[in-house]
Amino acid sequence: IIGTSQKYINESLQLKDFKNKCVPIPIGIKKNDIDVDENKFEEIKVRFKNKKIIFSLGRFIYYKGFEYLIESAENLPDNYVILLGGDGELKEKYENLIKRKKLSDKVFLTGKIPQKEIGSYYKACDLFCLPSIAKSEAYGIVMIEAMSFGKPVVATKIKGSGTDWVNQDGITGLNVNPEDAEQLAKAFQTILENPAMYQKFSENAHHRYLNEFTIETEIEKLIKVYRTILNN
Repeated sequence: IIGTSQKYINESLQLKDFKNKCVPIPIGIKKNDIDVDENKFEEIKVRFKNKKIIFSLGRFIYYKGFEYLIESAENLPDNYVILLGGDGELKEKYENLIKRKKLSDKVFLTGKIPQKEIGSYYKACDLFCLPSIAKSEAYGIVMIEAMSFGKPVVATKIKGSGTDWVNQDGITGLNVNPEDAEQLAKAFQTILENPAMYQKFSENAHHRYLNEFTIETEIEKLIKVYRTILNN
């Protein structure tokens, strides 16, 4: 039984009687598959000149916790902006929340980002956030995509999920409690106001991607599992 992380395997109720059969193999990605449109990158940097850019990406559904990311902007200085890419059933709720909290100058819903432009946002941002609130978010591939661009990550500590294993607290970024807008804002500022910490997290994030999360590494581990089974 292949799980995406040892933490996910350890905390899974469904797998608790089968742990001796479980093997952790993290999902890998191809960096070259994430396109960067340089014109779009320049457009983002010009539009948000002199701003610290926090980027997040995903379907607008309940377990993503994007409402807490939006609310975190209330606790951020005026030189911070949050770019939230995606679409889904909660779009109107998020739009109303931004309007009600008077955050239209800090939080921007980009809509669904074309595949050819996703890398432009990763490249342009200063930090990536995955504010998920439930173990339906079992892994968080978007964090790996951000790490491949050397971006520090702020994620959440969710029991039964591997998100806070993918993002190593104090190494590639910071992990905070779910459903806590104030902690998110504090984590953003802690990283982005500390150049030495930012540089360390950035370098570590890229190294972690190269060591753990490439498609080549995933394939090697899968082949090893199949060979072990065949040899037995």
